[in-house]
Amino acid sequence: MPQLYRFDNDTKIGDISNEQLKFLNDHLMDDTATEFCVNSNTLKCLANFGADPILVGMLEDALGHDSWMTFVWTTDGPPTRWIQVVPAKPGRRTRRA
Repeated sequence: MPQLYRFDNDTKIGDISNEQLKFLNDHLMDDTATEFCVNSNTLKCLANFGADPILVGMLEDALGHDSWMTFVWTTDGPPTRWIQVVPAKPGRRTRRA
């Protein structure tokens, strides 16, 4: 069963059905996409296109007061981040004589 997670903080949004995932893919991205970006206007459009009200409600709750959010879907638990954090001012590792 597909699961939705917010990309920025790995918070689980909820479990969705394969039909709901197909609807998201059909209306937001292509079939191979695992990442979606939405705002409140996008959610209104999805509702107008006939999205499941439970799906729209889950996404609205996850969006909260933010202006937009990126979320991902997965079938095997929380997503693994591939972002490497680099310090702003890396120090020297060795000293010169």
